[in-house]
Amino acid sequence: MHLVSLISSDENNGGFEKLEVVKKYFYRIFTVLSKEVKEELMKLNLSKDELKEIKKELVFLPEEKQIEFLKELTGNAE
Repeated sequence: MHLVSLISSDENNGGFEKLEVVKKYFYRIFTVLSKEVKEELMKLNLSKDELKEIKKELVFLPEEKQIEFLKELTGNAE
């Protein structure tokens, strides 16, 4: 199903913004990966797919939690 058909379709009772998956997406809080976090990620010996998965998880965490996650991942927890 294409986005255009979702917008113009009456089957959703009001458009795509009424879909549960869309509501969940917009209720999530996104953060930007800091320069420090990006640099730490680049130091890791990860495949592109692994790096992509980790980034997906990190963007929903505040920066402090991102750093904590990376420390645990690399074994550098203080």
